[in-house]
Amino acid sequence: MAILGVLVPVLLSAACAESAKSPLPSFLMILGDDIGWADFSWNNGTANTPNLAAWAKRAGSILLQDSHSGGTVCSPTRASVLTGRTPLRDCINGVYGCSDMTECVPNFEFAPQRTFTIGDVARAASPEYVSQHWAKWHLGSFYNDSELYGGLTSSPVTHGFDFFNSTVEVAPTGTTNCQCNAQWQDNCLYGHYGKMTHCGGHAGPDPNAKPGCCFNYWWPDQNAPHGISNLSTPIPPDETLYISDSFDRFLVGLEGRPFMAQLAFHNCHIPFVGTPEQRELCQNGTTCTESASSGPLGNLSDAQLDFYACLNELDAAVGRVLDAMDRRGYLENTLVWLATDNGPEVNCEPEGYCEQSHYRDGPGSAVPLRGRKRDIWEGGHRIPSLVSWPAVVQGDTGRVSWEQVVTHDFLATVMDVLNVSRPASQADWGVDGRSILPLLKAPPPKVPQTKSVYADGTNVMPIHPMGWMYNGWNATDGTTNKGFRYGNWKFVERSKSCTNEDCKQPMLFNLAVDLEERFDVSHKYPEIFEAIQRNFSVWYSSVLRSIVNESKCTHIGPPVPSPPSPPSPPAPPSDKCVFKPNTALSGNSPIATLTVASKELCCGACVAHPTCAAAAYHTSGLCVLRKQVTTKRDTGTTVCIRPTNTGTRREGVFGPRDADFVIDEQ
Repeated sequence: MAILGVLVPVLLSAACAESAKSPLPSFLMILGDDIGWADFSWNNGTANTPNLAAWAKRAGSILLQDSHSGGTVCSPTRASVLTGRTPLRDCINGVYGCSDMTECVPNFEFAPQRTFTIGDVARAASPEYVSQHWAKWHLGSFYNDSELYGGLTSSPVTHGFDFFNSTVEVAPTGTTNCQCNAQWQDNCLYGHYGKMTHCGGHAGPDPNAKPGCCFNYWWPDQNAPHGISNLSTPIPPDETLYISDSFDRFLVGLEGRPFMAQLAFHNCHIPFVGTPEQRELCQNGTTCTESASSGPLGNLSDAQLDFYACLNELDAAVGRVLDAMDRRGYLENTLVWLATDNGPEVNCEPEGYCEQSHYRDGPGSAVPLRGRKRDIWEGGHRIPSLVSWPAVVQGDTGRVSWEQVVTHDFLATVMDVLNVSRPASQADWGVDGRSILPLLKAPPPKVPQTKSVYADGTNVMPIHPMGWMYNGWNATDGTTNKGFRYGNWKFVERSKSCTNEDCKQPMLFNLAVDLEERFDVSHKYPEIFEAIQRNFSVWYSSVLRSIVNESKCTHIGPPVPSPPSPPSPPAPPSDKCVFKPNTALSGNSPIATLTVASKELCCGACVAHPTCAAAAYHTSGLCVLRKQVTTKRDTGTTVCIRPTNTGTRREGVFGPRDADFVIDEQ
């Protein structure tokens, strides 16, 4: 089968560049989808993932065992990679369902004030840089006129990338766009699902294809409707072939220039499917090994076979990407960061611990961690991760780090490497990421780090506080799941997999000795428990400031107070009052006091007020309105008695019928 590949329409030269010409480093984020901390072979996963295992052992590589996603579901983590911030700061509180631009236009708010991103960093550093995003975007609509269709324009280009070749949301991992054209449907690879799933949208480009099930790739094209074009040929049974081939063509076209790129693979989000060949290789033990979660290979379910095949297909794709970078002269001086967006799919109620039978339908593994995707517990956001930069990382072999890192850190690290600052208008904005350049530059430790790195003081970088929230933006509403990490201490209050009352309470865990989060030690360490909750509150207050004052979110956040009503226009002046100079008013409290420029304006104010009988104007400009008229002598003050044709007339006094008149002829 011919490998299909599409480069951006503004095609770079196809001349082969066997070595990068620029001294500037390049940057690549490789993002997997819904993959657990224990799914790759370095943490005893079932799929052998040999390319990843070899990469982790290669000189210039660091395996990050305490690495975390910025969110516990898809879109939030993707936002954190781009902005270096907790996703709530940029209005991301969840996800949307929309299979393709031809079927629906997402109305998804992301960074409406254009938060500084990794694409902006590259552009600010040098005009040599070229940036591109591939595959899963899940941060808004690609149309440049989305607002005309009820959506919000929010594409990789509008957030700092030069180009993209991407899907708008989730997509199958094989024969991805097969239901965009009825003629391609016979080649659809449905795997254990038996049909296309995770469809979202109305009728698509082909009336004979199933509505909502077109998942296609798009790229910028200013000559096309809505400023984008899509793929007009079918994706192969292994989608990663399309992505890795397109990336290789991109490298060739760079002609040695540095790049900033993100490869956001769909592997292995629902609907994950494996090719028949990869399924067979797994089941016969060629590419899979029995693990604690898999059970015997001969007894694997169809869902397990698809998932493990999908993982091995991702592994092969990463191998092709690294080989292409090596072949084109980029590998030595490229910072490559591998991460996933959250833990594995399908939660384990009622306490976050999975029974063996669970893995037959939800094969991803975070063992021994508690929780999975959506959870505040470690299994929801502690992810398999690796970073490499052979030109910088010292040592003859790869090494393991147990220092805390998070997907927010990618942008901060790139900024540090390139000596780029945020724009002045965002200089004081809240930021959660920090550069891991000190870790990359540090010599190999004499004693390998362990999970107790912060307890035993072997960390290179300072403690990295981080917070998570799920199921809402309001940490005080009694339903939002929340957590905070400080060194080896972890605070958790509610988590998605928790349906029992006992695990909904605020808890404290010591991860140095309890990575599985089984033992709440809040009563044993009350001072630490109180302090970490205060830390969460400080962090959360900062997040709220970002929501309201920086991103100015409209879809989430506290209600914005309505602006005060403008003051009523001043009443027009009037000379209809009976003016009594050197006379003041006395009696009960005034109904209004204001400052005016003349006795005529004071009279006008009284005439305009429904219960004013008279007003007293002083030469200082003070005008006092009263419902009751009681006069007395006062130099410098003029009483303005309101005229009326309906009031009761008393000598020299006129007023509204409902006014009380008391005449004092002192």
